[in-house]
Amino acid sequence: MADFIVALEPLGIALAGGVFPALLWLWFWLKEDYKSPEPTGLIALCFAGGMLVICLVFPVEKFVVTVLPSILDTLRAFNTEQLFIFLPPEKIQTILLAGVEETAKYAVAFFIVFQSRHFDEPIDAVIYLITAALGFAAVENTLYLLKDITSHEGVLYAATNTNLRFLGSTVIHTISSAIVGLTVAFSFYYARSWKIITTTIGIISATLLHAYFNLSIMEVNGTADILAVFSRYWIGIVGIIILLELVKRLKPQPVTTP
Repeated sequence: MADFIVALEPLGIALAGGVFPALLWLWFWLKEDYKSPEPTGLIALCFAGGMLVICLVFPVEKFVVTVLPSILDTLRAFNTEQLFIFLPPEKIQTILLAGVEETAKYAVAFFIVFQSRHFDEPIDAVIYLITAALGFAAVENTLYLLKDITSHEGVLYAATNTNLRFLGSTVIHTISSAIVGLTVAFSFYYARSWKIITTTIGIISATLLHAYFNLSIMEVNGTADILAVFSRYWIGIVGIIILLELVKRLKPQPVTTP
């Protein structure tokens, strides 16, 4: 029994370090919609959906990593590699993996919330997408911390020598999904065709930002550089808060087409 408890200890610590900060962030963002709060059950379902979708994301990402070299080799065989001449394979892979994650988080909000009667105002898009993103980040951070706790020198090592990735992960997932949510919000009262266009632009923009973050983290050396990278995204959080105030002021518009 004692051995079982000892074995569970790293998992408990990793869960606390991964899930608790995500829940604090969720509480913070829900305060932005205090005038018309969303149903607690739907928020919980969306958060859980973000956590569970990672079970689908990992196999898809593994598939992308596996088949991408073959695809690039095929393009070279047909002399079409110039289409990607400006990007090395590593950057193409990073962008594709970020795209998988951004699409998955959007899918969670789309299937769980966007078809619901509770999806009735523009700010809901941002709130629910951030909720799904925080669920996703909670699991990702838990797995990242668990790996470091169990494979190195314990909790102290994980807290001081992991490049603080588990902190940055929550921020980038929040910002990238908020970008998608904002594009949905600003097109909330417009025609379906326009919503599809703006949402696609949002997902692409979020993917590129997410990929840029991942590439930036790979290239840094030392805590000071890492914090410098993070600082840009903390500014992004402020920008999202400002844009949310604009979203709250959106009013119904006549149905239009692009």
